[in-house]
Amino acid sequence: MTQVDAEQLRQETIKTYRELSGALAVYTRRLTFDLCLAQDAVQETFLRFFVALMQGEIIHNRSAWLHRVAHNYICETVRSSAVRSSVALDEEEIKGHVAPESEGAEWNETLEHLLAPREIECFRLRTEGFDYTEIASQMAIHPGTVGTLLNRAVRKLRLEVRGKGRLL
Repeated sequence: MTQVDAEQLRQETIKTYRELSGALAVYTRRLTFDLCLAQDAVQETFLRFFVALMQGEIIHNRSAWLHRVAHNYICETVRSSAVRSSVALDEEEIKGHVAPESEGAEWNETLEHLLAPREIECFRLRTEGFDYTEIASQMAIHPGTVGTLLNRAVRKLRLEVRGKGRLL
């Protein structure tokens, strides 16, 4: 691609930005209710638009293409951040959940009584230091499901431990 062609694509991107960025910004804000994420989505969408043009992609309906890319970007971002933050068990919190060895049998009974088998497996893998994607791979489930299972498990365990007078 020549310098002239790249400059033409840059100008086309700027023109498209001027025409459609306002509507795209409104759309992304309505999707997220998060101004920063909406702004990031608009910026990333126009960057992807320029790259697509540079790679020779022909975009017939620019507005539809931009809205689809922005929507997908927001979905990917929200999904990945939910996976990372839904249950952040740091070392101190894990230590607070894992009973001393002298209470191991009682702890295992409590786990079996309170938690579903998938919750137990997920919790066990997390306390062993596996991250969400590793747990998901081992259990053949989606990483988002890992977060859901861990949230349920931790909530149930907190209620149980508080009921027995221990802090958690």
